[in-house]
Amino acid sequence: MARPNGTEELYSIRLGIEAREAPVAALYSDLRLNPEQVPHGWHRYSIRETDGGSGEPATIERHVLVNHLMDILTTENLDSLIEKNDGCLNISDYDYDDSHCVSFPKSILSPRYFHD
Repeated sequence: MARPNGTEELYSIRLGIEAREAPVAALYSDLRLNPEQVPHGWHRYSIRETDGGSGEPATIERHVLVNHLMDILTTENLDSLIEKNDGCLNISDYDYDDSHCVSFPKSILSPRYFHD
């Protein structure tokens, strides 16, 4: 959600994935995030929604074009796990926590998809 003071608030989400027991703790935005503006120590991934536009998260991937639901930032590097699982991690469950958010500069949003 864009803030008038030039920041973007990303909210907490926990994503259960089939490839491991521990859930992925992340911050999400329903807008695409600029990979060149990801802060040090964070990793950006995209979430694909299920077919049919239900709004249910289906997979975590490096980049999603079709059925893009949201982008996430996490402190966990999931690249090798994604590669070992044919390019995506199947999401088994999820939990939004809109009571916790972190503000980032508005430049975190991808200029390709976001315009003032």
